[in-house]
Amino acid sequence: MELHHTLLRLNHQDISPLYPFLTLLCLWFLFFCWKSKSDQSYSNEAKTVPYRNPFFKSTIGFAFYGPSFFLRLKLFQRYSGALRVRLVTEDIYIVHGPKYVTEIFQNPNLSVTKAYAYALQYCFGMHPKAAAAYHNDTSGSRTKPIMGSYVKPTGRIGYSTHENLVDCLLKSGLEPTTTQFETALFQYLQLCNLNEEWVYYDDIAKFFENLLGQAILKALFGPLLLEANEHFVEDLFEYDKVVMNLARRVPWFINPKPYRLRKKIVESIKRWHSAAKLVSDSVTASASDADSAWGSSIMKDRHEMLMNSEGQDEDSVASTDFGLIWASVTNVVPSTLTMAVHTFSDPQILLEVRKALEEQSCHATSLNMDYLEKIPILLSLYAETLRFGVQIHIPRDAPHHDVQVGNTTLPQTSIIFLNTWLAHSDDNIWNTQNGRHPLNTFWPYRFLVYPSDSSSGPCKTASKETPQMNETEAKFSAEGLQGSWIPYGSGHHACPGRLLAKRIMLKSVATLAMSYDIEILSYEQPPKFDSPRFGFGVMKPAKVTPFRIRKRSVPSTNSFR
Repeated sequence: MELHHTLLRLNHQDISPLYPFLTLLCLWFLFFCWKSKSDQSYSNEAKTVPYRNPFFKSTIGFAFYGPSFFLRLKLFQRYSGALRVRLVTEDIYIVHGPKYVTEIFQNPNLSVTKAYAYALQYCFGMHPKAAAAYHNDTSGSRTKPIMGSYVKPTGRIGYSTHENLVDCLLKSGLEPTTTQFETALFQYLQLCNLNEEWVYYDDIAKFFENLLGQAILKALFGPLLLEANEHFVEDLFEYDKVVMNLARRVPWFINPKPYRLRKKIVESIKRWHSAAKLVSDSVTASASDADSAWGSSIMKDRHEMLMNSEGQDEDSVASTDFGLIWASVTNVVPSTLTMAVHTFSDPQILLEVRKALEEQSCHATSLNMDYLEKIPILLSLYAETLRFGVQIHIPRDAPHHDVQVGNTTLPQTSIIFLNTWLAHSDDNIWNTQNGRHPLNTFWPYRFLVYPSDSSSGPCKTASKETPQMNETEAKFSAEGLQGSWIPYGSGHHACPGRLLAKRIMLKSVATLAMSYDIEILSYEQPPKFDSPRFGFGVMKPAKVTPFRIRKRSVPSTNSFR
């Protein structure tokens, strides 16, 4: 018995030094088997953006340090295709490269409703029960539902919302809204009491926010919205400064300001809804009065459609309208400001714009789009403003089908982002004239093609357009930029407000250039711009920028209305 215990002790002593080695050997064998199976099953998966923290993964960099994160991603992604970004809650896929971006835009099996649901719930305060109607709608926003979807027609809230916005912003509502905006812009300029003496303002951003913000809101939603809260425009842009905290889901007890502002704005919208319904239901109100209470009959129809949708009530519809109001104002206003700042900061550009406007308007009574779209320098300023300034994640989701991107497969239910900054700063595509005009700078002539200059135009490769024999002047061109210039997205889900936004920007800058002098009082000309909400908006002036403005003696404001 004693001998037996002695042998056992000896055997144990002999083997114990091998335990760590045997353990590592087993772990290596298991890892090898898993990796072999993983490589076999997922060999066509998108590459993952490297991260250091195994718990947070890429969440902190993606959510809080967007510009630097995407700069690193750009350096990592030397090829076109898809990259996987791992977050705490889920994975997202960044698709880049003109060919693949275009394919994503044209894919009929993709939807935007899930992203819409997230924004409504977390940014605009919709109750989760109401947001569930959007989360559950996997049918897409086309007339024909995505194959594999079994959503009832009454549950297709994404399709109903999309059709309403297309009608309001692209079809029957475009011309009336444009006219209403022009009228409102002129009225608010008159209220500024500007004359031929210089008037000083502390902050050009606030001037544009107040002027254009009121004009856009009145044109789209009618005067009752502004009457419901006299500080609505101010509250909206204050909210815009903190919306990223809501998008990042920062809890209210850490930063309560965004939640307070959101609640205040939603309550203002509910008051507007109540007032508009009173006017609409009034027996004595004419049809036009009833419609103008909502901004238009289309907005009135939108409210009724949403109220009759599954799971929606007064609170959720107010959150939905909050999202539309925010999207309609807080990007186009700073974009118009950017275009105006770069126009007035360069005397040569301003001279060219004014000369072209005078030539096109000499027999016109209005600065309509037919005239404005004949001015190459104005169109180039507009297009470069959007290339330079728009920095958004364009979302898509794949509710029922895998998505093929080159040699990689994005699995069903994937969330896909197309980042405009990546597309707009791709030095494989865009022309910088051998580095003289880098893509992180604003170049007013980037979209102009000169017949005598083969190095001109927005693309690196020379324009395929063959100039006519009698052509000597520059032409605006966006040829060759499919999938590369994407400020509004593209395809079926392109931003419904894109034409209205273009009209607002062109008409506003043209009106100011023809009727007013503006002097930017900054040591830097033009002022620097930064990215306060990268992935969620556009660039804005980095600092408070004072300026002064006066009315031009010739021509008068009225002659260019």
